[in-house]
Amino acid sequence: MRIDKGGISTFQFMFSIACFILASSLLTAFITSITKQDSWIVVIFGFLVGLLFIWIYMALMKNFPNKNLVEINDLVYGPMVGKIFSCIYVYFFLTLSSLNLKDLGDFIGAAIMPDTPTIVILISFMYICAWAVKSGIQVVTRYSMFFTLIALSIIIITIFLTLNHMDFNNFLPIFRQPTVKYVQGTHIITVIPFGELVVFLMITPNIKIPNKGIKKYFILGFLIGGIGMILVVLRDIAVLGNTITLFSLPSFETLRLTSVSATLSRMEVLFAVILIILYFFKICFLYYVTVLAISQIFKLDSYKNLVIGVGVIIIIYSFNVYSSIIQHIEYGSNITPFQWLIYEFLLPLITLIVAKIRKLPEELPLSQEEN
Repeated sequence: MRIDKGGISTFQFMFSIACFILASSLLTAFITSITKQDSWIVVIFGFLVGLLFIWIYMALMKNFPNKNLVEINDLVYGPMVGKIFSCIYVYFFLTLSSLNLKDLGDFIGAAIMPDTPTIVILISFMYICAWAVKSGIQVVTRYSMFFTLIALSIIIITIFLTLNHMDFNNFLPIFRQPTVKYVQGTHIITVIPFGELVVFLMITPNIKIPNKGIKKYFILGFLIGGIGMILVVLRDIAVLGNTITLFSLPSFETLRLTSVSATLSRMEVLFAVILIILYFFKICFLYYVTVLAISQIFKLDSYKNLVIGVGVIIIIYSFNVYSSIIQHIEYGSNITPFQWLIYEFLLPLITLIVAKIRKLPEELPLSQEEN
């Protein structure tokens, strides 16, 4: 049963994926602290490995075109076990929402509004997100193309503005680090953010694309977001060199070095603009799939009554996910990638295998499909 009957177009779907990836492209400290000047290589490796994750997601979308992740779990595992799997994913969605909200709150509190209590920032931001989520998937994804184009434009403009600060010797030497570093970095970038695209399995019934077209637009969105991330990492390494490992927000430090003229300096404001825009989209999307999943688990007719309550939970949870940015980077580099692998790769793969073994989906009566 579809709780939100709104639909999204091919371009909304494609740019939503790109926007979702780009929201993580400016927070690259998870890998730069490990692979240093070779981080751009790791992003490429992660992109290629991420295609395996995307193949699994697309296979589930193709096999269950009118079902979202909660409904797929119920069909594949049965109502009881399926609900357990879906509850696990609700925890994953909630955690992702809280982590991203915490990242945004920390940045705004430290760089833009240091005298404003964090709780005020988070409540104000989540109030706007709640309005978008209540309006449905069409509103949540409506401006994804606009946000993506703004982000890519700012990335390209800042590359030109930082050319005089770039030293291409910063990319040398290449492939001089232990192999385990490249494996670790590839694992991190594959899981964060490429593997997080598993959340798009929650909106499969809302995509107004012929079943055969989903693969094309999924890959295109993945490609746009991946290229944007590679450009960001290349720019930051060229400007900062190995000092990139000293910063929790390398892109912010890169733009702090940039000025167009004596009167037009402090170009890090561009970083703030792009980060807030992209995080608004990503948090709204995660917020939406969280309330949608909870509603479907409990078979509610509408998710709108849950929006405020879940928003409060996300805010409270965000104060407890980590105590400092240093701890966040440590967890993101060494612990979170192994945890996220369960939700993003292992469980979807098991679901796909079990569905193949059980020869699902079975043909449903027309009246049931319409429901």
